[in-house]
Amino acid sequence: MYAKVSKKGQITIPKSIRKKLKIEKDGAVLFLVEDNEIKLKGVPGVQSKQLAGSLKKYAKEYVPLHKIREKVKEKVANEAAGEGLSD
Repeated sequence: MYAKVSKKGQITIPKSIRKKLKIEKDGAVLFLVEDNEIKLKGVPGVQSKQLAGSLKKYAKEYVPLHKIREKVKEKVANEAAGEGLSD
């Protein structure tokens, strides 16, 4: 079975697979990458809430999304401006 990838990189998990992995409305999917293969693990709704903040220990500090977007825009603008310059 396969799923088509959208322009945004999204896929729809077929209902039969969601049912088998017990992925419900509030559930989640854990992506495991092993030897150039992706494995999906279903995470029931209650457990998916427990995953919130689970990567916190790896973050040096909290940065709001709007600040990240500002930095990305700034970097893209700087790179675009640099491409127009000749040495």
